[in-house]
Amino acid sequence: MDNVNLIVMGKTGTGKSTLINAILEDDLAPTGSGQAVTKETKVYFKNVLLSLGEERRENGLYCMTGKRLNLHDTVGLEIDDDITQNTLKEIKEIIRGAQNDEKDNDVTVVLFCINCRSHRFESFEVELIKNLSIDYEIPFIIVVTQCYTMEKSDLEMQIEKELPAVPIIRVLAKEYKTRVGVIPAYGIEEVLCRSILDYNRNKVKILEEKLNRLISCKSLKIQELKSKAKKCISTYSDKATKIGIVPVACIPIVHGICVKMLVDLNKIFEINSSKGFAADIFADAIVGVVVTPMMGVPLLSSVVASAYIETVGESYTSALIDAIERSSDKELINTNLMAKRIKEELTKRRKK
Repeated sequence: MDNVNLIVMGKTGTGKSTLINAILEDDLAPTGSGQAVTKETKVYFKNVLLSLGEERRENGLYCMTGKRLNLHDTVGLEIDDDITQNTLKEIKEIIRGAQNDEKDNDVTVVLFCINCRSHRFESFEVELIKNLSIDYEIPFIIVVTQCYTMEKSDLEMQIEKELPAVPIIRVLAKEYKTRVGVIPAYGIEEVLCRSILDYNRNKVKILEEKLNRLISCKSLKIQELKSKAKKCISTYSDKATKIGIVPVACIPIVHGICVKMLVDLNKIFEINSSKGFAADIFADAIVGVVVTPMMGVPLLSSVVASAYIETVGESYTSALIDAIERSSDKELINTNLMAKRIKEELTKRRKK
């Protein structure tokens, strides 16, 4: 039987435990009225038979699937609170544990609860969802609880604007009695079905976003290095301009400037080197760069020396960029391996 791991989280008083009891169809998780009732993370289990939805209908009947629900009731989150940090640590451990044990058809989703009557979706909640979903490659579903009316609230519109890719489900987990009648509970089956039916689709979105971030981060790093290298080359080119008016004898001086420039370029690219090392690679850096006699001609020597420095610097920078793109640097290797793994997983999930 496939596992469905639902990690229920959110601020204190958002109805997490009530939602869990509604899914379990049993009052197992303690509930209250706004106060922090859940003191520690607990997990509840239930075997269920679920409809796979209209699009999976066969022979005029809905397909049914058996699932084992593992519902994790977590301690409420609060801004700048030590309990929140401990809770997040536990949630991350739960996610890692569930994913490590995950089989092909298992599902691991975070249900992030927010009370419909809340005034706003806090910025820390937005960042938390963005970071956790990408870092742990886990889909989130925002469950808006205690929805007594069918009217979409300003809160929901704010969430849609700030997290457009995250599904939102409106729920009334427990029937609500009013003076004029009873508002029946709704939304529980939708939470379960969309957690399962939309899992691969939502997982693909997360993986695509993470892959784009990896590619973007590497590109930004290279652009940053290029910018710093260009500034470094310009600095040494200016130095060559100032001493370039010395006839003939300036050539060794310009070469010395080149060596110092290469040392600084290595520092920018985080390559440990000495002047001796830079002098050794200098010969490779000037391959194809002609040391022209014009460098020893007064007036013209200034321009030629500056151009010579720039040519050597740009040639060496280009070689370093090529090396980074095929780098054995641990961070870049990890980035490339992660990108490869994500591409493979995307291919597999798009076929489902």
